[in-house]
Amino acid sequence: MAPHIPESIDEKLLGLYLSDHLTGSTAGLGRIERMARDFTDTPVHADIASVADEIRRERELLLGLIKDLGIRQRPHRQAAAWLAEHAGRLKLNGRLVNRSPMTLVLETELMRGAILAKIGGWQTLEKLAPELGLDAATFTRLAADGRAQIEALDRVHEHARNNAFHKNRDIAG
Repeated sequence: MAPHIPESIDEKLLGLYLSDHLTGSTAGLGRIERMARDFTDTPVHADIASVADEIRRERELLLGLIKDLGIRQRPHRQAAAWLAEHAGRLKLNGRLVNRSPMTLVLETELMRGAILAKIGGWQTLEKLAPELGLDAATFTRLAADGRAQIEALDRVHEHARNNAFHKNRDIAG
């Protein structure tokens, strides 16, 4: 059965919901890709880069799902997410040129929260999948992948918080 939105599901609400998740994915992808570029000199770079690759693939899957379901895209929302993510970089961290030692702590905390929200989205789609003509197992796997991403970011966060706040720190992150 081809993916479709049956009469039993409110197409407008589902469209807004998926659009909101795409907006979050756009902002999250921008942030994690920048983290991967900015923290190549840390022992946790591989974890960050791996999560970035997975989020990139998941965003493409979500875009395909929106298209397959015939949901109207809302590109202005993705543009707003891009702008918000870039504006968030302008925060004052007490440093003008180089990054603050707490940057990796804060950015990792933001990404963990975003991934928790994404897991909720996959769980919702897992529940709706049979009605939408989709494979529920795909979304079960994506939710599990999200939990693994949080575990990877937990390792990043541990490294970051261990190095951020002490005056005699190893400025590796």
